[in-house]
Amino acid sequence: MERNIWCGDGSITAVLPDDTRVLRAPPSLPALDDPEAAVYRALEEPIGQQPLRSLVGPGSKVTIAFDDLTIPVVPMAAPDFRGLIIPILLEQLSLAGVRPEDVRLLVANALHRKWTRTELASALGPVLSLLPPQRLTNHDACDPEQLVYLGETERGFEVELNRAVTESDQLIYVNCTPSPMNGGWKSIVVGLSSFRSIRHHHRPFPFARGHSIMDPERSAFQKLLAEVGAVVDTELARTGKRLFSVETVATNEIPGRIAAVNAGHPAEVHRTTLEILRRQQSVVVDGQSDVGVWGLPNRDPYSAHSTINPILVANLACSYTFGLYTRRPIVREGGVAIFVNPVDQGFERHHRSYPELFHEILPRTTDPFAIWDEHAEDFAHRPEYVYAYRYQFSFHGAHPLFLWGQTAFARRHLGRVIFCGGKDPDPVERMGFTWAPSLEDALSMARAELGGSPSTTLVDLPPVFIPEVRAAGE
Repeated sequence: MERNIWCGDGSITAVLPDDTRVLRAPPSLPALDDPEAAVYRALEEPIGQQPLRSLVGPGSKVTIAFDDLTIPVVPMAAPDFRGLIIPILLEQLSLAGVRPEDVRLLVANALHRKWTRTELASALGPVLSLLPPQRLTNHDACDPEQLVYLGETERGFEVELNRAVTESDQLIYVNCTPSPMNGGWKSIVVGLSSFRSIRHHHRPFPFARGHSIMDPERSAFQKLLAEVGAVVDTELARTGKRLFSVETVATNEIPGRIAAVNAGHPAEVHRTTLEILRRQQSVVVDGQSDVGVWGLPNRDPYSAHSTINPILVANLACSYTFGLYTRRPIVREGGVAIFVNPVDQGFERHHRSYPELFHEILPRTTDPFAIWDEHAEDFAHRPEYVYAYRYQFSFHGAHPLFLWGQTAFARRHLGRVIFCGGKDPDPVERMGFTWAPSLEDALSMARAELGGSPSTTLVDLPPVFIPEVRAAGE
């Protein structure tokens, strides 16, 4: 079977076994004919919340927080969801009597890098991107004056967020939900949080059971975020306030267009969003395979307006791509995953702490748990990394350690992880993976590893879809 498969900035043509199972995305949802009208309807008929204009009035201090430019990974056709929704929100707030100077736009960049005005213009448009600094800012997870501590969850996880969440008379969040791991509580309790909080649910867990973050019904990650959200809800209820989210879903086309807009309380509107996503992304699959094959483009959330690097490729492969499943992984325990990507070396200035992990730590150990335990606090608080995050548009110092930790389950579950399609084995082998010069060579390695004639599945991405892998009788 001859197939064309993504590989970095291009594609390769390769021969796979004739009995390879090929999985593809379902048909895309239709784009909305009138997305602007859908936004107005959502604001007037929210889920689990009052209409927006009844929540604010003259004198209200309002914060509109929104997804940063790591979302969406696949480019959207104009208008960008932020550039569409935020002007309508500003109009509706004005009609309710809120003064322009009492509305602040806040980029929910969490421990991602901050974004320049030029970069933000690609999402907000030229007018909003030129708002003065007091009206358009990036979240700063290292600025104690911006943060407020709300206590602990029932399991002792600390909750620290941007003060805008609790001190605004109304916080509105604008998001796009490209996958089940995004949106809902994650938008706010991660996007507007700090290392103190995020470390609790983003660190590697040695005893994780393998329930994918793309599986909202089973994911421990989603349960942790809901616990944090409950603390936020309780705190806001003391002053009679409730959060308001506007969630969108894009079509599966490239470029994507807006397929759905809904608004309401984050947890309640998100249930509707997940059901819409399920219709577009869920594919029922019978049984696991011995071998899985994925083509990886050089495109991930953290290389937006920048370039990809080996750590990002490892996370893209072992977490965001291998983790695209519900119930159980595509590849059985002890099987082989093959990723087609050149894994080119090189690090941009936006990824300031990444080279230290790659060049100095990984040659000594690739163990995600040891790396986290020994280096997380240092990377998070080292002055040069803090400065780079706050003032030089770099990802937070601990960010690469989070991503490296996210490779842990795939490493434990799989017998071998092979990368092919590149010319240099060094970055692959430095990260503890196996390098092959071609996909055909990688498949030969898998056969030698497993013996016999192993079953093979090609997961044909993009666009993103979520295989629901069922066992016999389910």
